[in-house]
Amino acid sequence: MELLKESVQSVLEKDRIGSPVFLRCVLHIAGEGQNLLSSAAEIAALANEWIPSSPARVYAQGNVGATQVTVMVHYIGGQMALLSVNRVDIETAIDIMLVGNKGVIYHETPIGRHYPNAIPPEFGDSGELTDAITQSLESGEPIILED
Repeated sequence: MELLKESVQSVLEKDRIGSPVFLRCVLHIAGEGQNLLSSAAEIAALANEWIPSSPARVYAQGNVGATQVTVMVHYIGGQMALLSVNRVDIETAIDIMLVGNKGVIYHETPIGRHYPNAIPPEFGDSGELTDAITQSLESGEPIILED
């Protein structure tokens, strides 16, 4: 995952896509024992690294004990991140589209017989929006973040 972060950060620093305005990230998590909440919070933290303003609102739907959680993060500057974490029977993979005001970055780590050298993403546990995501899942309402 660190290689992906470094690669995207390098593109952003070179201003190849301009200022990021939208991130779509779909994370497929393999296995029943994986925690969807921590994975959703981790990709939200990833979004916060790339989007050039602070999160203003978080809205989440799904069920961390089931198969899917979707999180929308609206930022103070008008940017948005749409993040989806899905439990799957195949291996862990990630699909990212980061749209800037000058271009787009696409990244996908398909795992399978056609991509024998692909490395599944590995996440830590550094999701700073964990509480907001949890509150939104429980209430079914957007959570407004304080500055």
